[in-house]
Amino acid sequence: MPLRIPVFVFVSFVLLTVSHAQTSPEATRSQDVNKDEPVRLAAFEIKSDKDAAFVGKSSLSSTRIAVDLSEIPQSVKVLNSSFLKAVSPLNLSDVLNYVGGAQNGGLFVSPGRVNIRGFAGDGDYVDGFAPPASINPESALFDRFEVIKGPSTIFLAADGSPGGVVNKITKSPVSVPSTTVSAQVGRFDANSVNIDSTGPVFSSSRLLYRVVLAQQYADGFYDNWYVHRLSVMPALSYQFNEQTKLEIKGLVVQGLSGAYQGLPIDPRTYKAFDVPDSRNQCEDSPYNWRHDRQKRLWFNFTSRLSDLLAVRVGGMTASSRNDRVVSVAATWNEAGLRWVVPNYNGTQLIPRTTSADDQRSNYRNLQADLNFNFKTGPMKHNLLVGGEVRSSPAFTETFSGSSSAWNPFVKTTPVVTVNYGTITANRSFHDTSSRIFALETLKLFQESLILSVGASRVKNTADVFDARTGVFTTAPYSSYTDLKQWGVVYKVLPQISLFTGFNENFAVNGVGILNGASGVLPPKQGKQYEVGLKGDFLQKRFSMSVSYFDIVQSNNTVPAFPSDPANPRVLIPGVISRGFDGDLSFQVNRNFYAIASFSLYNAKSVLGPAAANFVQPYYRSIIKGSIPVQNTAEQAGSVFGVYTFNDGKLKGLSVGVGGTYQSKKAITDGANQVMWGYLPGRTLINANINYRLSKHWKYGMNLDNLFDAEYMYAVRSQNVIIPGTPINIKFSVTYSL
Repeated sequence: MPLRIPVFVFVSFVLLTVSHAQTSPEATRSQDVNKDEPVRLAAFEIKSDKDAAFVGKSSLSSTRIAVDLSEIPQSVKVLNSSFLKAVSPLNLSDVLNYVGGAQNGGLFVSPGRVNIRGFAGDGDYVDGFAPPASINPESALFDRFEVIKGPSTIFLAADGSPGGVVNKITKSPVSVPSTTVSAQVGRFDANSVNIDSTGPVFSSSRLLYRVVLAQQYADGFYDNWYVHRLSVMPALSYQFNEQTKLEIKGLVVQGLSGAYQGLPIDPRTYKAFDVPDSRNQCEDSPYNWRHDRQKRLWFNFTSRLSDLLAVRVGGMTASSRNDRVVSVAATWNEAGLRWVVPNYNGTQLIPRTTSADDQRSNYRNLQADLNFNFKTGPMKHNLLVGGEVRSSPAFTETFSGSSSAWNPFVKTTPVVTVNYGTITANRSFHDTSSRIFALETLKLFQESLILSVGASRVKNTADVFDARTGVFTTAPYSSYTDLKQWGVVYKVLPQISLFTGFNENFAVNGVGILNGASGVLPPKQGKQYEVGLKGDFLQKRFSMSVSYFDIVQSNNTVPAFPSDPANPRVLIPGVISRGFDGDLSFQVNRNFYAIASFSLYNAKSVLGPAAANFVQPYYRSIIKGSIPVQNTAEQAGSVFGVYTFNDGKLKGLSVGVGGTYQSKKAITDGANQVMWGYLPGRTLINANINYRLSKHWKYGMNLDNLFDAEYMYAVRSQNVIIPGTPINIKFSVTYSL
């Protein structure tokens, strides 16, 4: 699309809304909610004011209790609902690109969809729980995103990647009755409808309700890719008294989508194949699909028993089912150790592999925390002790499939067949864990010095059973892991805090043979040292956070090469990521608000001295170690600003513009042992306009990729890359009762 077309559309919409504003005297300023409205109960707080700014000032994710961000010895970024409404995110990555050190991972329907400080992960924490999720629910369900940068001994422990996670806080019932209906239409059929209703169940009742319904009907930029998704989240809360509250929520998600996996790489350029129509350049077939279903029910009970003690009990039960047919084209021929380069006459085609499976998983998690607040002399103490138990069994049936070869230069529909009569694998996975933890925080010298130290002990049990053979492929085993954390915060001035801290987490590696002996392998561990500066200036209208981090991951397992029956898997160092990132927000005046972020770091895999024994001799490979981490931009930045007209003829109009930059991304294999090249960097500009016509009606337009830049969204392997979406225009209307 020529540049003049999106610019013309953008300018035309501005002129139309300005003209409408001049003839609409009832236009009023948009407000998210009354400042006195009671909102979501934090872990150990009964009431809190609603923060209408883009960036929050407190978090309960990193320590499991509500703490001011300036008092946490770790980098945490909180994005409020007002920011989510401004950017109108289709995927989680649309939000992460405005967080320092965070960026999109792979496909949003696949594992590794979040990348923080050089480490990929799912990022699907919801209200402090990590249920299985094959597909993300709608962003309309969430009130705020809390991004924890780095591992966390208390919050994460055995879950999440060393780079951090995103804890998504769902919407909760409020006492002020309201109902909002919104609809969106856009290019590539980015259609959605959301309904959000909340208030007291009875007049002057302590029992509150909220129901959020979100439906998306989207057709992707890629051939045969679509998302039809329905999410329903009901919630009830009951305020027993000023100190005690119970909240219960449920969630049902139904999703049907194409099983898009990305495009094969042209080995001559390390880019997508140069074909006449990039939209048609898709290796997927209409026969490829995935069906995702999720059910969740969870509760959160909090009570302040006295001035010294508060208690929280929370639990979740969840189930997920995902059945799919997936085909992937591969330009790398593993058996022949050579690239496959297709040609126009079709004598050289790209082979495709097809698989089908039915995955079912369950999740049970029960958490209990006690929070003690007391003083000894001049010192203020906050002691958090607690524990949790978790069970997450899973079951997978796999079927064989086949597909015809693919010619990217000729628009054809590949033939895909699946033999559902023959089960090639039928395995059950059982994984349970229990842990206890404690975190002590001391405040000294009139709270100018804050010291914290914490520890966690985790027990894991697991096994893998093959129903076809009737034997355990991984015999039942148990392991114990001890973790620790510490931190120091020094308030140089009331507005400036220096901090340093250490955190760690782990993931089990299972059972294997190491050095000729069978047993439980050492866990994969992530450790982070961090030092930084946080500040709040101009009566907290200007906030900033800058830090240096050093994350080391150890005990990665990779297959031995050549194969060695005595040592089938080799333990190697993982990824080392070091560098800087930061965030700032600035409310210039009552009209203009802006946020910005940056990251500059070096994320590399580290191969041990035995690297030559197991790294395969790929063509054009690098096997000397220090390979860049796949799909990670080591330099990135973003800025987003919104100007709102609060007076005059343009009252009710707001205009926002944002930009994101990511440097080149390495193309490697999954273990970051071998590297082929880079995806080029990219800069994207997004814009939005919102106009509140009255207290009931609001109109909006979002322009993603305003200048229609051609770019690559992500790389998944040496075979597969994912093109970015061209300019995407979305119109929305909201009606509030």
